[in-house]
Amino acid sequence: MNIITALNNPNINKKLKEKTDFNIIGNDIQYQEGIIEMLEKNENINVLIISQILPGDIDFIALINKIISLNNNIKIIVILNNKSEEIKNILISKGIFNIFYNNEITIEELIKIINKINENNKNMEINNEIIELKKIILEKDNNKKNKIKNNYLIKKNNNKLIFLKNRKIIKLIIKTKKYIKKIFNKNKINNKNKKTISVIGPGGVGKSSFCTLFSKIIKNKKILIIDFDILNSSINSIFNVKKFPKNIDENNYKNNINNLIININKNIDLLCATHILVNEDYKNLKENFINYLKILKNKYDLIIIDNSSECFFKYTKTLLNKSDLIIFLVEPNLTELKKSKNLLNIYINNWKIKKEKFNIIFNKTNKNSIYDEILKTLFSDFNILGKIKINIDYNLIINKNIKLINKKIKNDYKNIINKLNI
Repeated sequence: MNIITALNNPNINKKLKEKTDFNIIGNDIQYQEGIIEMLEKNENINVLIISQILPGDIDFIALINKIISLNNNIKIIVILNNKSEEIKNILISKGIFNIFYNNEITIEELIKIINKINENNKNMEINNEIIELKKIILEKDNNKKNKIKNNYLIKKNNNKLIFLKNRKIIKLIIKTKKYIKKIFNKNKINNKNKKTISVIGPGGVGKSSFCTLFSKIIKNKKILIIDFDILNSSINSIFNVKKFPKNIDENNYKNNINNLIININKNIDLLCATHILVNEDYKNLKENFINYLKILKNKYDLIIIDNSSECFFKYTKTLLNKSDLIIFLVEPNLTELKKSKNLLNIYINNWKIKKEKFNIIFNKTNKNSIYDEILKTLFSDFNILGKIKINIDYNLIINKNIKLINKKIKNDYKNIINKLNI
């Protein structure tokens, strides 16, 4: 944030430079015309701190009007010489609310006001970004409406086009199209009964928790979870088991991957001693595991792989390519969205993984998350499976391995499972 002071008091300018990280431009301006000169040269001034006693021939209100005409977005902090309700009311009418009198404000209070202005500016930037995104959504909606209108023009014998005005017919056509699309998607997913699903996303997005609950809620399937998040391996802790089965360690698993699989219950098995299945440089998978993955796929209805978010592991690229589909978890806030977009760019453009493989789930959503419409627009190139709301029961399930899962949590997962037709 760029700030100028025009107080005829160099000490305040100096203290602001010492006590804040803001860009205090130049020295304190000592005369009225100096403000005009500065604003004419620099359009990017965010805040002006001005004193009424600044020397010059211009009337103070006329000076304020000139400043606003040069920079309509500038935030002005005014320090008046004497109390004047008339001047105060005129300033308020111009949108200036930070008005003080000589000796009534300390440097610390001034810094607090500047911090508040900075915070408001950031919020405005976010709101403007959301408004722009909403415009994009509205444009897309209008395009869709125009598309629908064009699709329901029919030809008569004389080659003239007429519009089907009967809304019931239009709704029936739209409903039929959606139904056909739904059936097509189901058949597409049903092409292979046995699937390998990779779960990926930025660090801390909740991949391990997702894999655990996802597998618990799926019924009547034989499932293998493979924990390949080597740096942050935690699924064994959630299931409250050791990484190696009893009587097995790194040295005596006899090079047989079957010996590393742990049975969790009648539906779920777990393979989490995966650090011994990669080469010493942690870059590539050992050849015997790549071959064995085919055998595992025949043995299980569903294989769920929890992947690392680190991009320097080459074996992650191999696992994503070997998977039938990829579930990419996104936490819907501005910081995490940026991380997600960067990761997707690496996977698709650098690693050349097919975009069609990626399915988006918005995880840890709450009432303060970015709007659904905006998220759908940002990820319109991908298949969106749905969202999972944050719930206080997650910690209880994870920490105490509770078998009874909250109904709301279960419904979120069931909706995703139904979309995948698992």
